[in-house]
Amino acid sequence: MASHFQAAPLVASPCYPNSIAWSEENLVAIASGHLVTILNPALLVGPRGLISVTPSTPLPIGVVKKEDLFTACLMPTCLSRDTRPCVRSISWSPPGVAPNSGCLLAVCTTEGRVKLYRQPFSEFRAEWVEVRDISEIMCEYFLSINFGEFSIPSNSSHEQMSRDYLIGIGCGSDIQDSILSKGTQQRQKKTSNRITENTGIAEEQLTFGRNRDFSGQDANNVCRMPSGKVITTSTEISLISCPIFKQDSLVEVLKEVGSQRVWISGTIKYMNATKALVLFTVDGEQDEWVKLNPESDEIKSSNFLDGIMTNQAPLLPNIRPSMNLGYLPKEIVLAVHHGVEEILRIQQAVEAWLGNRWVEGVFMGFNGHGLRVKLSGGSGCVTLDPSTVRLAPVWNGDLKSWQVTLVKVEVEDSEMCDVVEVKSENLTLNNPHRSFSKLGSDREPLKKGGDSPLVTAGQYASRSAMLSSLVVAWSPVFRLTSEHGPLSPNSSSNNGALLAVGGKSGNISFWRIHEPQCYTVEHDSVPVDAILIGLLQAHKGWITAISWGLYGADASNPHFLLATGSSDGSVKIWQGDADVLIKFSAVNGASFSLLKEVIPITSVPVSTLSLAVPVKSVGTILLAIGKGSGSLELWIYDVSSGEFQNAGCYDAHDRVVTGLAWAFDGCCLYSCSQDNSVRSWIFHGSGLYEVPFPSSSPNVKGSNDLLNVFDSCFGLTLSPGNLMVGVARSFDTDLLDPMYQARTQKAAVEFFWTAGQQLKVSSVGRYPGCNIEAIPGLSESDLALWESNILWSLEQYDNIGKPLILWDVIAALSAFMESAPKFVELILFKWLSNWLLRGHPDLSIEKIMFHAPRLLSKIDSRHMHLLNIICRRLMLAEVKADILSSKHHELGGVDEAENERLKLWIELLISSERELRERLVGFTFSVVLSRASCSDAILHPGTGWLPIGVAQMEQWLAVNHDPVQDQLKVLGSEVGDLRRRISTICEYVVEEKCNFCSASVPFVSPEVAFCEGAKVNGIVDQSHRLARCAVSMQVCPITPLWFCMCCLRWVSKLAPHSFFTMSKFPSDFRSIPLSSAFPKPSCPFCGILLQRLLPEFLLSASPV
Repeated sequence: MASHFQAAPLVASPCYPNSIAWSEENLVAIASGHLVTILNPALLVGPRGLISVTPSTPLPIGVVKKEDLFTACLMPTCLSRDTRPCVRSISWSPPGVAPNSGCLLAVCTTEGRVKLYRQPFSEFRAEWVEVRDISEIMCEYFLSINFGEFSIPSNSSHEQMSRDYLIGIGCGSDIQDSILSKGTQQRQKKTSNRITENTGIAEEQLTFGRNRDFSGQDANNVCRMPSGKVITTSTEISLISCPIFKQDSLVEVLKEVGSQRVWISGTIKYMNATKALVLFTVDGEQDEWVKLNPESDEIKSSNFLDGIMTNQAPLLPNIRPSMNLGYLPKEIVLAVHHGVEEILRIQQAVEAWLGNRWVEGVFMGFNGHGLRVKLSGGSGCVTLDPSTVRLAPVWNGDLKSWQVTLVKVEVEDSEMCDVVEVKSENLTLNNPHRSFSKLGSDREPLKKGGDSPLVTAGQYASRSAMLSSLVVAWSPVFRLTSEHGPLSPNSSSNNGALLAVGGKSGNISFWRIHEPQCYTVEHDSVPVDAILIGLLQAHKGWITAISWGLYGADASNPHFLLATGSSDGSVKIWQGDADVLIKFSAVNGASFSLLKEVIPITSVPVSTLSLAVPVKSVGTILLAIGKGSGSLELWIYDVSSGEFQNAGCYDAHDRVVTGLAWAFDGCCLYSCSQDNSVRSWIFHGSGLYEVPFPSSSPNVKGSNDLLNVFDSCFGLTLSPGNLMVGVARSFDTDLLDPMYQARTQKAAVEFFWTAGQQLKVSSVGRYPGCNIEAIPGLSESDLALWESNILWSLEQYDNIGKPLILWDVIAALSAFMESAPKFVELILFKWLSNWLLRGHPDLSIEKIMFHAPRLLSKIDSRHMHLLNIICRRLMLAEVKADILSSKHHELGGVDEAENERLKLWIELLISSERELRERLVGFTFSVVLSRASCSDAILHPGTGWLPIGVAQMEQWLAVNHDPVQDQLKVLGSEVGDLRRRISTICEYVVEEKCNFCSASVPFVSPEVAFCEGAKVNGIVDQSHRLARCAVSMQVCPITPLWFCMCCLRWVSKLAPHSFFTMSKFPSDFRSIPLSSAFPKPSCPFCGILLQRLLPEFLLSASPV
């Protein structure tokens, strides 16, 4: 393997796979022992961030008796001797989720705890700040449902709840004849099983009506038994008549969505004798006229044979009253062997509440604490929470009514005098629409200590497994557009990310974290709300690996893909509807549906997964599976045909595969193992082919001060541009000096170039126009690979949603600048010609640079941001930033020190920044005029983006009146006509004062300002140099500000989102809609994320 480009030692050794992660803001985290070390790859010898994991207080899941401690299920807990927890799994969130617009880091420990951390941007310390304890919120949720264990409401409470619901939907006056009425209850069948503790023999008893035939029954009709427990299952029938339809009634309409039959809720607004106009409450459904149930002999009783779904779909009315009742109790899983088969049988017709609608299906059996249901139109089964399922309502053609079956499960203890009743507030436990969003925000801390209940050993082990997390993984960022419907008022932003947490019980919990409405670098008390939105019973064994993907990212309704691996060797791919996951606010067990299950070749545990959805190969999903045996499997899923193909099993390594990562849009796969090997593979045809790890690199000195005594590799990660890979390795401490090295160097993180990666089976080419002799160690084919991969990386940033993190691109090109500047210029000119001079690729370099400044008005803002970064940080890296930003010194001093080549790049940079400033001024003026034309009732101050710095922009326009475009002059003139009332439309401050002496500050430059100085005894005191905001051109306040790490400008007011999405200089600024999205802290001239400028002894990200 090639020598690393750079490396950094670690004071502790990694212990688990995937121990390294690279964030999209260019920070690298390494989990090593009880520490998480956070590095800036651009400055490895600089400051570091740190997360130190300490023992946590046990969660209050219960206490067990002393004699039960050595029960088999508690033996691992009792024998554990870990005095300090280690970090098991880490994962970075997408940028924008943290309060300062950065990334959050999720950390999972060997204690099973999961916590979220952020950068200490306002605390001025190295230790990162904990912002949310996911495990505590999870514990609160499980405590609220008693960990899924039985908790039975009384019969009368069930009946009253049903009555209150029916009255609430406007049907109360029409159901006086319903079976729910006590006086007219039909005969009901109850199946009871008496479990005798001494013998364990179940004794079945059948009772009818309300007269239970149990021995020991007293005068109050309460069952008393000498010993044991009684589990009673019962049903009640409710008849809901169809002729109750009237205006404003809540109804459900039958529709076929693909191959699924679903009932969608709506409200009748208008109706006549035969039709009704239904307004649907589900987003995305158009209102329509629905034909009311005809009086026809064709619609008879449901085609169910004794409750079992037949092959032929029944002919039912296509509209029915809303029937939000009949949910199965969670306790039904306890009655699986106690008579429940009399009520719930295999192939029983059921309905599941998924995505705010009822989906028809059939019951296929039990799966732990859930029900296995085969949904209509589906090929497999999904496991659902019982409280989201009900027996399918049955149409009674004779009575013209719907028959709803209510199922009850009662658990009685014969030692008790009465059946335990649950308080009324616990009735919501069986409501699948209950939201637990408050568990992530305004919540009280868990009570710890001596108030934990006494539980059995089995209960303790089960509860502990539910709360023991093993792996964490963040999803790609989601963006809620107008097509998804309005956002919930409780949500803070349209954008965010999902966090998947896998545990020992085989469950995966899903957490939604929205971006904050307002970013800050000043306040440290901005909360991070984590909302539990789903629980998925994914596997029977431990969840050992999770990988996310996003399918159809450009579509209006993309789908999340989730690959999960288990200790039993099973792997599954799940699909989640982004619309449901983004907006659903309750704990929904059916957030994801099973797409495909990988049939394992062996039962060897899965150690790591990597999922890829190539953009160039539409409809193809690639899944790489790393096993504990060292083998590597590749699976290919064709979305259009639904075929899932095993593309091969490879003996990649000798020991556990500890890291997998797809690169270059699924063309290349990197793998590493505990046997200390790192390998590269290319995907060609329908299989993987091993190719040499890229060894060619520019002639740059690497940091080779570390000894080559590595013995294990514990993960790898790719840079944002895929041009570099980071590898976490541990040292063989026996080969280190025990006095010095072994105490301070336990492991290291190495960085290797991948920009020269071969992506084809045979890669041979020539690179003309460059002096090969000037680059030792690089052949012509190597140069061709570097060029191709660097251009590919630059093209990825055409996507407006990808953060501009170009450090690896700039680092690669800067490495070549010393030995082959001609090679760098040829790459950049080729990149420029692709988007700046479309259709004219044959122009010379001189002509491209000559025409470029005059073509910028036709270029989108994103490409100009990329151009400015390349100019400042690569081609003009030696030129001082204040010279480039100053109008009076644009070329002053540069001509004397630099050649004509630099003059062309400086002119291109100045022209690009002037074009961006004109767009920002024009957009601000258009928003002011738009607000002036609206009535005061329409204006909503405090929401969205408000125009700022209008007075300073007018002064800038007056100074630069000749070079600006005519449209800008017209807009400026119209804004000037609003002089008398402009202060009521926006913030308008003409006279600016110095922050230090209160002297007047004239407008001379949009970059800096100088006050006139205060007069003391008639003498002018020293003038102060002040910075101006890069967005508003106003004098910046003294409070903490946003700072651009590229152009070194300050920002106090953020630019609007619409500014960054402009495709060209608008022909009419008023035609550009003002985005409702809250502005993000991005530099208006470089496009990179802004941050707070921290002292040199504290860790900061380097986007460029």
